[in-house]
Amino acid sequence: MKKMKLTKYIITLMTALLVMGMTSNSVLATKFPVEYDNHKKVKKGGTLRVGYVHDGVFKGVFADVLSVDGPTTDVAQFGNYSLFKPNNDYTYSKDGLAQVSFNNAEKTATVKIKKNAGWSDGHPLEAKDIEYTYKVVANSATNSGSYNAQLRKVVGIEDYHAGKTDKISGLEVKDLKTMVIHFTDMEPEMKFPNAGFIVSSLLPYHYLKDVPFDKLASSDKVQKDPLFYGPFKIKNMVRGQSVSWVPNEYYGGKRPNVSKINIEMVSSGQAAAAMRANKYDILLNESGGTYKKVRNLQQYAVLGVKEKYYSYVGFKVGHANKEGLSVMDRKTPVQDRVLRQAMGYALNMDQLSKKFDAGLYYRANTVVPDAFGKYNDHKAKGYTLDLKKANKLLDKAGYKLQKNGYRTLPNGKKFSLKLLSEGGNSSDERAMIQNYLEQWKKIGVKVELKDGRLQEFNSYIEQLVNDGKGFDVWLSNWAVPMPPTTSVAGNYMPSDPYNFAHFVTKENTELIESLSSKKAFNDKYQLKQFYKWQEYMNKEAYIVPRQFRYSTYVFSKKLTNISLKPKESYNLWENIAFTK
Repeated sequence: MKKMKLTKYIITLMTALLVMGMTSNSVLATKFPVEYDNHKKVKKGGTLRVGYVHDGVFKGVFADVLSVDGPTTDVAQFGNYSLFKPNNDYTYSKDGLAQVSFNNAEKTATVKIKKNAGWSDGHPLEAKDIEYTYKVVANSATNSGSYNAQLRKVVGIEDYHAGKTDKISGLEVKDLKTMVIHFTDMEPEMKFPNAGFIVSSLLPYHYLKDVPFDKLASSDKVQKDPLFYGPFKIKNMVRGQSVSWVPNEYYGGKRPNVSKINIEMVSSGQAAAAMRANKYDILLNESGGTYKKVRNLQQYAVLGVKEKYYSYVGFKVGHANKEGLSVMDRKTPVQDRVLRQAMGYALNMDQLSKKFDAGLYYRANTVVPDAFGKYNDHKAKGYTLDLKKANKLLDKAGYKLQKNGYRTLPNGKKFSLKLLSEGGNSSDERAMIQNYLEQWKKIGVKVELKDGRLQEFNSYIEQLVNDGKGFDVWLSNWAVPMPPTTSVAGNYMPSDPYNFAHFVTKENTELIESLSSKKAFNDKYQLKQFYKWQEYMNKEAYIVPRQFRYSTYVFSKKLTNISLKPKESYNLWENIAFTK
């Protein structure tokens, strides 16, 4: 399902591992190991102690298609597996709990579930569960955030969503374990798991069928006594605080090596001390500040993967009309491409990335995270620090420098720009924002914080999402799901609510549409067009990429069989083991 969240976005370890991995076509050389094996004999059993860094509680809606918070998804990862295992190029493999095959001529996908895959109560995992999960997502009463444009490609799903029918006509249950899904048309992105066309995390029809859709998310069967088909099931739980997991004897894969997993919330202020005291065998959702404190502890191995993430500077050039379509009509200095480019060349992201956040961030060369491998145009340079070039651009365009150190517009009028940014969680973040203002001052562009201050997070989100007024520039970031093409580029279509800049050009729209065209079933053509789009985005600079980043994970050296590679990581929790 396509779930995109602004800032504060928390990616589950399992989801992250399934879609990340290190790549050879990268902007930065591999920085962290992605595997750990202590080369000792495996010891069966043992309790795995996991700390999850979070200054709060998890909400506990144990249904992925209904969950609204990252921590719950993270906590549930030991039992809530994806149906599909990826290949190392992120396409569907044949080794997961289910296989999928496509027939483009008939516009169908056939999903076959493994014979021995079962729910933690002993009931088999069935095609009816796939059908039921589609119904949950598409039913208006559940208000699922996973009902998206991709799902609407399923035949009959919109009639079901509108309440015109109680069935989704495009879902054909062939037998107990086989589902055929009929689509209105096929798209190249369907080859990727988690692209949104095929549900990958199921709900148990036999267990939940009697729960009204509008009561489902709040029911005890979802929050208190959920079922799972992954390698573990819940034994007991302290709501919002901790969960104990034991092996699911009906799991369709091999039995896990460890006999129990305890995961609990640990505050960011206590995480490092807890690791120094050997309280946990694994630390998840580690911040840069915690990483700096634990990276040299001898009893732990630190592994890392590149996130599918990018931060950026955005320039607001329009508004959304009553139909929700972006209109590029705002009278603002940032309508000028030269000004946007100059502000991009004024950023010193290489230097900032080395100075702050323990080096876990690095300069982005396009808006496509290089964790996507070949889909990032690794030949693109992006915006490196070049004050001479920035000043030359502005001089040539007629932005005259005044005695006060600031420039006037080409028409001779004074101007200043307003920057929207949240308050930042750390002194490092605030120092970086201040640095941006100072860098822009060096090229004579006056940028001031909106309302003279950094914004409270919820207010910042409200202004950004709801087309707030009074700012020209903003800072934000995206965590990007699969697939790499439409999940990134799709945000910048005229109809997309995430096109916060509201920029609309014919060339941009045509390039994005080409990524999902019939020609794009040819991988070489699609990649060529995707590179063209990245080049176009860098040139136009409505969105200037700032940074990519790594996620780090801390594992005790008592453990073995650890791999963060995309394909191998699918079975991480059943493979991981203590050693003798």
